[in-house]
Amino acid sequence: MMIDACVTTQPSVPDTAARAREIRHRLPGQARRQRLDTARLAYGPLYTLAEIQQRVAQTLPHKFGLIRRAVFEPIEGYQGFIPDGALLKYDAALQSGLFSAFTVMTPTYFSQKQVDPWIAGQVDGTELYAVIAQWNDVEEPTL
Repeated sequence: MMIDACVTTQPSVPDTAARAREIRHRLPGQARRQRLDTARLAYGPLYTLAEIQQRVAQTLPHKFGLIRRAVFEPIEGYQGFIPDGALLKYDAALQSGLFSAFTVMTPTYFSQKQVDPWIAGQVDGTELYAVIAQWNDVEEPTL
């Protein structure tokens, strides 16, 4: 009588999925794709810099002779009031690890800033942005 000492076991499905996620996380291209997919699910459509600049500028009504555009500032240097709700959304996006940089974009006519700034996050490793928060700038509380 002979006993077969060679035991073959198939890894369970959860172990296989966990290993695949772990491997995918180590591969830059796969991690990038996963960040893009996660950002789309959590924040909606992603935009190029030109597309998001156009979307911000289009929030202003047309005025004859004035050009609508958007001014970009790193969030760390933005001196305007950011309401609590927008700050909480920014913090959640920061904690997610999906974004490499955050920008506050304000619609303008030439250099005259208007109301309704936006916070956008650049998806890490890409040239795509997600809208994190928008608010009406006139909501600043009086001290």
